[in-house]
Amino acid sequence: MLQARGKSAVEQLQSQLELGQYQAVIAALESAADTPVTWRLLGLAYLRSGEAQLAELPLLQAHLQGDSEASVEYGNYLRFAGRFEEACRHFASVHPDLHGELSLRCLRWWGVTELQHGDIEAGIKRLERAWYGYIAFGDAELTARVTSSLAQTYLRTGNHSRAKHLFQEALRQLPEQPLPQPRLTALHGLLELQIQQGDYLGAEATLELVGRALRYTDAVREHTLALIARCELQRLTGKFERYTEHLEEVALRAGALEDYELSVWATAKLAERYSALERFGEGLRTLAEFGTPQEQWPAELWAAFGMLLRRRHQPKEAEDALHRAAQQLRQQGRAPELIRVLMHAGAAALSDQRSELAVTHFREALFEMLRLKLHTAFQPDFDELQELVHYALLEPETAPLLEPVLDNLAHLIGSPRLPEDSLMSLQISTLGRVSVFKDHTEVPLSLKGSALLLAYLHLHPGKTRAEIQLALYPDKDPKTGSGYIRSAIAELREQLGREVVVFTGLKNAPVYRLGRLVHCELDVSAFRQAADRGEAARMLALYRGEFMPSIQDSAWVQEIREELWLTFTLELRVQLTRFEASGDWRRVILLANQYLKFDPYDQGVLQLRVNAAQVVGTPHELARYTVQLKRIYN
Repeated sequence: MLQARGKSAVEQLQSQLELGQYQAVIAALESAADTPVTWRLLGLAYLRSGEAQLAELPLLQAHLQGDSEASVEYGNYLRFAGRFEEACRHFASVHPDLHGELSLRCLRWWGVTELQHGDIEAGIKRLERAWYGYIAFGDAELTARVTSSLAQTYLRTGNHSRAKHLFQEALRQLPEQPLPQPRLTALHGLLELQIQQGDYLGAEATLELVGRALRYTDAVREHTLALIARCELQRLTGKFERYTEHLEEVALRAGALEDYELSVWATAKLAERYSALERFGEGLRTLAEFGTPQEQWPAELWAAFGMLLRRRHQPKEAEDALHRAAQQLRQQGRAPELIRVLMHAGAAALSDQRSELAVTHFREALFEMLRLKLHTAFQPDFDELQELVHYALLEPETAPLLEPVLDNLAHLIGSPRLPEDSLMSLQISTLGRVSVFKDHTEVPLSLKGSALLLAYLHLHPGKTRAEIQLALYPDKDPKTGSGYIRSAIAELREQLGREVVVFTGLKNAPVYRLGRLVHCELDVSAFRQAADRGEAARMLALYRGEFMPSIQDSAWVQEIREELWLTFTLELRVQLTRFEASGDWRRVILLANQYLKFDPYDQGVLQLRVNAAQVVGTPHELARYTVQLKRIYN
């Protein structure tokens, strides 16, 4: 029995636990623990090694046998398992009997539990009490650990400057070895902050520091947190090649660890990812397998469920789910997560033709973005919700808030979604700029005619090379034009895959089309659809300039340009006339500003904007618009 081996054996096991040698502790104690101290050491080794389901009974046994440290760590186990109310009751019952560092440790984990449970004010106060106590206690490393917890609290509530300062203070005192876990916790917090602020270069540098510290521990949770940070960087920078695979790996690890917070994150992100790929069945199954009754879902799961419903074209149900998520996030003071939920709730309400509600949701999101000075973290959401964005640009309540946010975003890139029966997703942008994305990743094409050919085949499948040449380049010598098209086909197959362009029919005159399993989204098609429906906001979202601006020698390109420009200007003029007739002068100004970005010399629209400014504009607006009108006469 271990008891007979004396104090030195227990001290050695304590040292092994602190050094992260958890399997050695488990091997020594799994069938030999027989005292409160050894039960505690065994429970902590299980908890920290990733076998949380085995930690409860040893820690509970040590607690019931009077081990004060086990009493604190049992409460921490309850927090780890997501049993927040039970953990708070436990901490409240044991704290009065604790003294010294254990009393402070109890306050720390009690405060963290309250924060996770949504009781922000109480959690911050308790954490600050622990922090002050550790400072007075005089142990720099223990103080740094609590400093890191406090920094995480400020990050969670959106106070980024305070959080960054505290993370940096903690890292100054936390070494890589022999105990890497506290330093890793602070590094993970700093990494999350950098990602939220869009400091991706800083995040990559911090990930390198995380990798260095991970060499000194085999703790599965710490390695999983690093993978989570990598996932977020992939999502925000559009590098989706292994994103789904990494999320699935995080979900497996979180399930094995029985870590409540990791499980919530992985479940929500994976369900959201599946819904973005239109794999709705897998997304719903992922949420259902979380195991908690839906009424007890945390905000993250309601948010993922709402986004799934919105993408599945169930806007009313989506808005209801997102509203529940928003209520919880407001109560918990979690502003960054709230912003995303409000954006998607606004998009759902707009799809359900509840425009006033859409404006209300989006206005709150924009206020929070400007308050927190957060923009880049929401780039993917701006990309996906462009119809909401451009609707808001024409709304007096949201336009003044939206424009400074958009100024901080370099450009908007669409995010293609891959149907379940497709092998390849292509998104082709041709209006104002030309780009081709394959499965979320931009593919550079050296020939100007390659993207043009993709667009043509999407709109006119089943054409021979001669017919394509005659449509696109009627002024070129047939041999030259045919050779250019052959080169474009070769580049597309090389860069995108041989299945992107296929041919069938006669050997001497094959017809070309995009592959059967290629899912293609072309902005021209979406623009025409929006025009057919009279959706001016969506047309503005899609029209960023003339069709294929770099192509100057194609008759077909010129025809499309003239068609789209005429459609665009006619629809905007119809909307301007409607706003003028109803006396909605503020919307007249907003829409005229958008129109004049593309045709700055249209005298009629310039004059109409001046007329509107005379009714509702500020003196500065009226003066500026009047000067711009007078310029065209000079």
